[in-house]
Order: sequence, then C-alpha cells, then structure tokens
Amino acid sequence: MNDQDVKKFQVVFDCDARAVGKMRCEMDVRLTHPEKLQWEFASDEYGFHGGDGTAPLPIAYFMAGLTSCLMTQFRAFSKRLRVNIKDVNIYCECQWEATQVGREPYESSPKSIRMDLVVESDSTTEEITKVINAAKKGCFIEQMMNKQNNIEHRLKVGDEWINV
Repeated sequence: MNDQDVKKFQVVFDCDARAVGKMRCEMDVRLTHPEKLQWEFASDEYGFHGGDGTAPLPIAYFMAGLTSCLMTQFRAFSKRLRVNIKDVNIYCECQWEATQVGREPYESSPKSIRMDLVVESDSTTEEITKVINAAKKGCFIEQMMNKQNNIEHRLKVGDEWINV
C-alpha cells in the first residue's frame, strides 16, 4: 500500500438537549461533517427515575446505536470484501451494575457487552470472520468505547466556561 491508497476523513456530530417535563429530554442531533443532516430525538425515564415513559430510555438509544452500527458496517464491508451474505441478525446484550450508598446517587459500572451474529451465507467461516473483524474496526461506536476517551464536562457560569 502506498500513500495514495490511504484516505483519512473526519466525521463530526453534535447534539443540543433540553430538559422538558419531569425527566423527558428532547434533542436535536446533527451530523455536521462530512455533510449536514439533522434528526430530532426524545428520551424519558420510567417511574424509577421519576419519568413518565413517554419516549425510549437513554440506554435504549445506546443499545440501538451500538447494534445497528455493527450491522451497518457488517453489511457495507461484506460488499466491499466481496463476501456474499444472504442475511444477518445481531443480538446484543449489555450488562452493567450500579452501587449506591444510602441516598447518595448511584454509580454505574459496565460489566459486559456481547454481540451474537447469525449469518446466512455460502461463504466460509474465515471469510465471514474477516467481515466481522472489519465491521468491528469500522463501527464508530464500538471503536469509541474500545479507546480510552477523555470526556470533558464544562459548566457555563456567567459568560465563562469552567471545567467540572
């Protein structure tokens, strides 16, 4: 592979979220680069957190995003790698645990993520595995989770932003 074969591109999303009602959150999610697209989302909590359950839980979006990201990359890369896939289904299970002391807010901790793929194909297991490995590397969500990320939090105080 020479330098002309290597392409780099950037993908940028942003999101504005507003608190509405008891626990409902309404969001404008935007893809800002390499093109511009926008969607409206809402989330709500169920009674445990004082919500009304008027929209999916925030974790539901995470589950759907993670699973559909791998599915999308699997389908795209099977074509790119010329591996014939008739059908694919993915089952994803995420587990985490929470620890709470008295009335303090609980702290959550990830426990496991398992993704089971059922692939209908005349291709070899080796070819299908190659597609899965490519999809894992191409899934932005999975890669964001696999990499140590520094998530910054800032609070606007007057006209200034302070790091929290």
